[in-house]
Amino acid sequence: MSGLKMPKISVIVPVYNLEFYISRCLNSLARQLFKDFEVIVVNDGSKDDSQLIVDEFVLKYPDVFRSYIKENGGHGSACNVGLAHAKGDYIVFVDGDDFLDPDALGYLYQKIEIVDADMLIGNLMYHFSDSITPFVALPFGKECMLDEAAKDELYNNWATPCGRIYKAELFANLDFRFKEGIFFADANFAPKSYLLAKKIYYVNKEVYNYDITRPTQSMKQTDRRILNIIPALRDMLEFYKSRNEFDANRKRLETYTVRHCVSWIAKVKTLHGYSKLKAIREIFSVLDDYFPKTWEHSQAISSIISPPLARLLVISKRLQYFPLALYWDGPPVLRKIDRILYCVFELPLRSYLWIKRVFKRLVKKIISMEF
Repeated sequence: MSGLKMPKISVIVPVYNLEFYISRCLNSLARQLFKDFEVIVVNDGSKDDSQLIVDEFVLKYPDVFRSYIKENGGHGSACNVGLAHAKGDYIVFVDGDDFLDPDALGYLYQKIEIVDADMLIGNLMYHFSDSITPFVALPFGKECMLDEAAKDELYNNWATPCGRIYKAELFANLDFRFKEGIFFADANFAPKSYLLAKKIYYVNKEVYNYDITRPTQSMKQTDRRILNIIPALRDMLEFYKSRNEFDANRKRLETYTVRHCVSWIAKVKTLHGYSKLKAIREIFSVLDDYFPKTWEHSQAISSIISPPLARLLVISKRLQYFPLALYWDGPPVLRKIDRILYCVFELPLRSYLWIKRVFKRLVKKIISMEF
């Protein structure tokens, strides 16, 4: 790409402590068959050697790669810095631990140009430590422009800005940005894009390689940071309200919010350093505040958890979520009671067994004396 020419695509790569992954990511971009693009790498205050690797690519491909370093502010703030410097007609997000196949950018650009969509969504390829598995973003089985009925499926799925290409003009609306300072900014961003992108096209093709092996991914957190889902969801719902779109999209938003809150039950189960009861109350307060009379009847609940746990959840809501906390904490408490009871009754039991053994020996001795 010429330094004077405006690129067709701006690829934004947020990076934080990815020294073992970033080279693979940037190599995959340098090897794209499509050449009319720029790569904006935003270092979100990494403490490792990520920047040294980024600098090598900037030096080797000065017409393609640009680098920006900022104080740590989270994934969302890094993406926003990239958006502020993007010059392309289209925007693509690639996380620094993921990568693209060589034909990815060319395919995305040609397809979105042909169909004239505001946003194009493709499938992902999940990379585990010992296998790879396709993730189908939408259940249509073929490529299509989404009508209003089909758009319902967007809210019945997990959110990611990756594996997609956006018209840059969508971001002319300065309110359309990632929420900064939180984990799970993707969950906040995706529904906003569904509202602003009037024409959304789906392709039944894997266009993005998603690495699930990194142990520090936000989806694997077990501390208080899992509660970042609360401001992520609240801010997203307020985004719809501020545009008078909440009521028109109420069912979709309820489905989306239910899926996230209910799926967070498993995260709260492994939470440490914070009250599980308080955490579950705070998370479900989002549903109680925005969908107070309807969310417990949502079909999305049964798609996430088993029917018995779904029933327990509904009962728990009426009892301030105490039964759910008891469901988690009850077995450890009972085991502790078992240990206490064992200690209390151990001495009498041992005494009884000793007396029983002595009595048996005495009886045997008496019997042997008679004979």
